[in-house]
Amino acid sequence: MAKAKAKTTSTPQRPGWTAEEIHAALNESTLSARTSAVLERVGTVLGEREGAGPDHDPLLRSQRRRAFERGRAEGERALLCRQAAQKFDEDTARQLAVLLEDAADPDRLTRAGIGIIECRTGPELLARVASGSDGRDRARPGAGDAHS
Repeated sequence: MAKAKAKTTSTPQRPGWTAEEIHAALNESTLSARTSAVLERVGTVLGEREGAGPDHDPLLRSQRRRAFERGRAEGERALLCRQAAQKFDEDTARQLAVLLEDAADPDRLTRAGIGIIECRTGPELLARVASGSDGRDRARPGAGDAHS
């Protein structure tokens, strides 16, 4: 008589692994995306049940915050470079990427975005970003002196 395959179901009350998931994980030479997802699911349910999670640990909370900030800045830099390529050209975008490579300061990124809007040429934008200027210290075309 054939042995019935044991299968345990995972429920919110019992968030454990199913027998199939355990078997698959034990036979992996490296952690698969599927097993990683199962571990995350089980850990999340158990953490919620116990009132614990990654933000309850000061080190993990700090690492998550820094990773979020890095990701946000990376996305903003990528967007600025796409906008510069659209308005000016790919070469300007590549040079802008180099200038902003390590930029994480939201004010600096905002000034670069304003520069993309206000500057008329790629070289003007690159000079502004390189100098850290917001362009307010330069005379604006059409902004004549009231005493002229």
